[in-house]
Amino acid sequence: MINLIIYAVCIFASIFAVSGIDFSKIIYQGAVWQTRFLVILTTFALASGTASLFIFFIDYIKSAI
Repeated sequence: MINLIIYAVCIFASIFAVSGIDFSKIIYQGAVWQTRFLVILTTFALASGTASLFIFFIDYIKSAI
């Protein structure tokens, strides 16, 4: 249950972080669907990485106690 909460918080945080990136300089103008797909992939990759890192640290702290 705690993992689900961590993943949900990380998804919301990564959506907030990715919304500040200007993708118009990376992808040519008029590529709306490609940009949306890139944003979705970036969001889920960032959320998965940060959630895995948090879960690793939580498990490490639990085992150290």
